Amino acid sequence: MAGFVRRNLLTLLTIVGVLGGAALGFLLRQVGSGSGQWDKRSVMYLAFPGEVFLRMLKCLIIPLLVTSVVTAIGSLDLSLSKKIAFRAIAYYSATTVCAVILGIILVTTIRPGVGLKPLDDDTDQPKMRHVTTQDTLLDLIR
Repeated sequence: MAGFVRRNLLTLLTIVGVLGGAALGFLLRQVGSGSGQWDKRSVMYLAFPGEVFLRMLKCLIIPLLVTSVVTAIGSLDLSLSKKIAFRAIAYYSATTVCAVILGIILVTTIRPGVGLKPLDDDTDQPKMRHVTTQDTLLDLIR
């Protein structure tokens, strides 16, 4: 049993993390619905660690991807590198064009936002936002 756990530790910890996150989300939803709704400030404080984590992941993805591609292409000979580079550029361009066309088709057919009422009709006066020291510190960390 100990050998199985040691060999599959990453998989087991991933499953425990997913189940723990789902249980925590369900628990927080029940706590919020039992005592009324969560206010925006509490939601912001609760979402802050996840937001910082996702931003850190985004900062890691591009450097890892670029170094992996450069290392892989650097290990090939020159004629094969050119062929792969041109195919990669063509593939990226084709998928980007397909994504743009699909996005335009979906927006014109679904028409998101049509029929929604504005939140408040008083658009002449700007809304004042109450900024606290905690908000400023969280923005600085972000």
